[in-house]
Amino acid sequence: MQFVVHKAAKPPVSAGINFPFAGLYQDNWNDFGWRCRFVVTLHISADEAVELGPVKIAQDNDGFRASTPAFFESLPNNVASLGESIAYYRRIEDLTPELQLAYLTAVGDIVYYPERRFLITNQELWEKSFMREVSSRHALDRGGYYVGAPFVEVDPPNFDFSMQLPGAAGRHEVTFDFTGQDGLPNRTMLLVGRNGTGKTQLLSSVAFESMADEVFDEETIKSMPKAEISADLKLSRVITISYNVFDEFPLPKETRTRRPRGVAYRSRASYKYCGLRTRDGTINANEVDKMLAEALEPVAASDRMERLESVLATLFDEQQAAALTSEDDQTRKQAVKQLSAGQRLVAAIFSNIVGFIEQGSLLLIDEPETNLHPGLLSSVVDALTRVLEEYDSYAIIATHSPILLQQIPSRYVRVVTRDNLNRPAVNPLSFESFGEDLGELTRKVLDLSGAERDFKHVLDDLFDVHNSAQGVAGLFPYPLGIPAQSHLFAREIEQEDEAN
Repeated sequence: MQFVVHKAAKPPVSAGINFPFAGLYQDNWNDFGWRCRFVVTLHISADEAVELGPVKIAQDNDGFRASTPAFFESLPNNVASLGESIAYYRRIEDLTPELQLAYLTAVGDIVYYPERRFLITNQELWEKSFMREVSSRHALDRGGYYVGAPFVEVDPPNFDFSMQLPGAAGRHEVTFDFTGQDGLPNRTMLLVGRNGTGKTQLLSSVAFESMADEVFDEETIKSMPKAEISADLKLSRVITISYNVFDEFPLPKETRTRRPRGVAYRSRASYKYCGLRTRDGTINANEVDKMLAEALEPVAASDRMERLESVLATLFDEQQAAALTSEDDQTRKQAVKQLSAGQRLVAAIFSNIVGFIEQGSLLLIDEPETNLHPGLLSSVVDALTRVLEEYDSYAIIATHSPILLQQIPSRYVRVVTRDNLNRPAVNPLSFESFGEDLGELTRKVLDLSGAERDFKHVLDDLFDVHNSAQGVAGLFPYPLGIPAQSHLFAREIEQEDEAN
């Protein structure tokens, strides 16, 4: 197979080039001094090209580089290469068997030909370049699944996490264990607790520690708390999602190289940020519309438009889903205009998830209940579970919502607290949350019987004025619900006991 190495937007085509050929866009990505990275486009014909994505190529224990533009009838026999993500191998899977074999052989792919790994004897080259990204390590283990080569079954994530927040009188320490248990739903873990306990910071710190430092800029690196992850996580991608104005997820560093078609908005390498915060730290409500407008490009490039339509159909109706994923720009724009603010938010979230997720991803979601009514929130949980199952991925969600808590077994829930001495703790639940009454979950876990003023405080104030349950109930135009009636009758009994 022939190769063209180039730095221009498109490879120059010589009279001696025959289809199919591979264009290697040689960027300036630097892995601690090693320059091995290319972005591959497979030109099948004059009218058809497939973006395979980033790949690392080495030769003679050094990066494979060329003066551009350069034409090769074939790459040297001693090259070894590895795709940077599962997406690279999934796109190769879509090629014809003959083209698959020709390409994988020509680039000396390590996943397809494991023995070529031993051509790279320089351990620094291997560790600092080829194994730099968590997505590359995952691709090495699982890429063979897509190209008919040996692969490793990756266990569900199971890791200890520890974080020291400034001013806290101790560390947040938690075990995230997604290991399955007799068929219980195990794709999602919840962090629940009151405001100020550190849930949001914990989630953002997990995102930061899961990625290489080079994904973020120096200012972000300096601002993150000291934290540790116990295991070498085998993740393909990390997706952070928050539409909270107090969002603290780290933003990816802006890339200076050409962004290939189909690369998700506000992403870098195997990390993606979905939120309202802009580069200067301000909150921009228009970000939802911008993300929704740009989200469909990576979805279309990954041939997942039908999958997105299916997901959106579970959230809205089938006609809305079809219009939102239409190839016609006007149809799509009109469909977006008809959505409420909450619906636009959900459409933006799932468009970005479907366009970026790969097998083995970890989603970190902060307070998804923000701006969503309870019915839509329940649908979001159902749609999220289906996407996680389809792509063999997992999610950690920080939440105040008893609706979410009701749908997650207790073994996958962690309660975050801080005591009066500012000592944090992260503990499992001591009772079963799955299917529990919403009121009980609110009382037991979110502890709204404390300082916050709920409906019972209002009823107490009214009872002190009217002195009877009937008198208070008569103030409302419709019959009170059972919890409110029970509370008022309990006050009457207390009043009678005190009188006697």
